Amino acid sequence: MTVFRIDVCRKSGEVMLWMESPCGLKPVIGWQGLNGVRQFAEMLLEFYNCRKEEKDRITRVSDDILSQAGVDEKYFEDPAR
Repeated sequence: MTVFRIDVCRKSGEVMLWMESPCGLKPVIGWQGLNGVRQFAEMLLEFYNCRKEEKDRITRVSDDILSQAGVDEKYFEDPAR
């Protein structure tokens, strides 16, 4: 698992996102203020929600197909679900 860190400069209000690497922390992206961080976080949440909705839709469709075919779903259960 990758470790991230966020630092805020008290004087300027600049925000920096860091990522842990074998050579120590490396800067990933920076913002002039907290509004930039907020926009980035909202973008990530929107991306996450879209991917989750897509996965849920695929699961529903595959479950519908299996039930229409009369196949018992327990034989196809994915432990990662």
